[in-house]
Amino acid sequence: MAAESQFKVTADDLRRYDWQAVLKQSPNKDCHEYYSGFIRALQERQQASDDLGVRVYRFLAVVTSFHPNYDADGNPYGPMMVNADGSRTVMAEDLTDDDLAALKGVLPEIADPEFRSRVADVLWASGRDFKAAQEAVRAFLASAELHKGDDLWPAYAERLERAIDLAASLGYGQPLHLEMLAQIEAAIANYEKKPRWELLLHRLMNVAAEHGTTKAVDYAALSEKLARELADAGDWNFAERYWKQTARWHRILQNEPESKRCLLSAAECYASVGEAMLTGPRPSAGSAAHWTMRAVEAMRQAGGDPSRISELHRRLLDLQRQSLGEMGPLTPNLEEIPNFLEDEKKSQAAAAAFVSSCGLWMAIGRMARINEPTDAAKFREQFTELSKGYIWDKVVSASKLDASGKVADIMAPSDFGEDDPEGIRQREYELASNTHWPIIVNWRIEPARRAIIREHALRLSDLAFLVEYSPLIPPGHEGIILRGLQAGFFGDWLVAMHLLVPQVEGIVRHVLQQRDVITSTLLAGSIQEERDLNQLLRMPEAEESFGPDVLFDLRGILIERFGHNLRNSSAHAMIPTHGFYQPSSIYLWWLILWLCWRGYRLGQKAKSEDGTSKDAPPDSADATASPS
Repeated sequence: MAAESQFKVTADDLRRYDWQAVLKQSPNKDCHEYYSGFIRALQERQQASDDLGVRVYRFLAVVTSFHPNYDADGNPYGPMMVNADGSRTVMAEDLTDDDLAALKGVLPEIADPEFRSRVADVLWASGRDFKAAQEAVRAFLASAELHKGDDLWPAYAERLERAIDLAASLGYGQPLHLEMLAQIEAAIANYEKKPRWELLLHRLMNVAAEHGTTKAVDYAALSEKLARELADAGDWNFAERYWKQTARWHRILQNEPESKRCLLSAAECYASVGEAMLTGPRPSAGSAAHWTMRAVEAMRQAGGDPSRISELHRRLLDLQRQSLGEMGPLTPNLEEIPNFLEDEKKSQAAAAAFVSSCGLWMAIGRMARINEPTDAAKFREQFTELSKGYIWDKVVSASKLDASGKVADIMAPSDFGEDDPEGIRQREYELASNTHWPIIVNWRIEPARRAIIREHALRLSDLAFLVEYSPLIPPGHEGIILRGLQAGFFGDWLVAMHLLVPQVEGIVRHVLQQRDVITSTLLAGSIQEERDLNQLLRMPEAEESFGPDVLFDLRGILIERFGHNLRNSSAHAMIPTHGFYQPSSIYLWWLILWLCWRGYRLGQKAKSEDGTSKDAPPDSADATASPS
């Protein structure tokens, strides 16, 4: 902790200003809104040349700016913003003892439970103040009550969950923890008869299970009741969740036969989803095959009847034959942001607005579709036109240096004649690396990412839908990709790249193997060796599977020396820490998010264009509209 505060304010200084009026005036009881209010008050103090007032409101604004990640180990209150160069805003760990003393002094006086919960939790996370932690538990519970409502139930559940997690950290099984568990159980009882709250109940029951509820028998019955009702309504995705929830309760009760029965029912939901994919305005045998494959795998894992597994397997083979003509390259048709090259500020504002003021799932879907992979054919046309005005590259060669300064590759001059394919490719990736990808990152991806983390405390569970049903991701790798995506949302590109870059090879190999492409070699002595990413991305089947646009970006960022060569450089420890904080890392993270979103959409039943259910990830209409 720093020895000297950058704010230099005391509790008495805070009492000189009516900052609690800012909290009262905010229509939404959320720290993100309070931050905006404190910034306005700061600007007023600046106009009045009030130095102390500026420092007071800057301090309060910083406290509300912290971005919470309650899945993180240690202090959960990170910076509001992490820039591509690794610089960041203030986070809770930067607060000094004097800063914490000022907050502790006014904590008993804070009337607003949302702000009181933030201050008390920061005092606990940064100063290990036991009494403040107790106060935070109560404040989070009171704040949760402010967020009850059909549109904001995730905020309600999140505050309840933080309250009980804090109580458990103070003493698992102690009175405060048991009291919070009773609050969770009361919330379940309150909402179990409200049909619009199915996912809230699912989340609350998960919390109850994690904190040792004694009502496993009751909740097993409730979960099964909801599973059957949802299945009867044809809502197979939610039904599958509750069948698995029921299986979990039976495992807790050590009733393995009942747990197996419920897992088999969940597997049947996958089969039902698959059949549903063949109906509606956009039937898809490929999507049906994906869900039927999941049903087969789930049946096998649960130890289902071999005859039923065989029946589903035959159905899968039939659907796969039907789908041969359906799957084309992954080439979405996303309209360009208006005036993209002419007005940087307008483009950034449009990108941020596109993902703002909407539900988290819709925001994630829109983030995935804030851009489209590079149009390889169009990019080549633009490159050809631009190259007509250049002379230098036609008379001299160019060298590509690695991180240690060694020559990694040489680009020969074009001699005013027609370039060979290798020379064209090298120059295209150099242009994309220096201009195209950085523009996309700075004008679209980064503004949208920052807007999302300003509004949402993004947890792993919020992103799970992107990976758990994806036909693109090898089984068992979902958690790695999930953590990499979350790290990217938080701007931790060092962690994100170390998690995600190796997984691209697994994704490419998995997709090719599903198309019956042989991805290994047969060496002398009958040794089979898997091809690495450098080889996989150069296979013609890779372009057939992913399309030329996605392949252009993957090759350019990961394996091309005149691109970024990120895979090879990182694998050989040639990149220092700051080298991961660059546009190519951010673009690759977004591209993987886009692929996960595409995989998710391939596994979902087409929905109407009328709007998105508040209890489910957004439909393609809402999530894919262009920002204006």
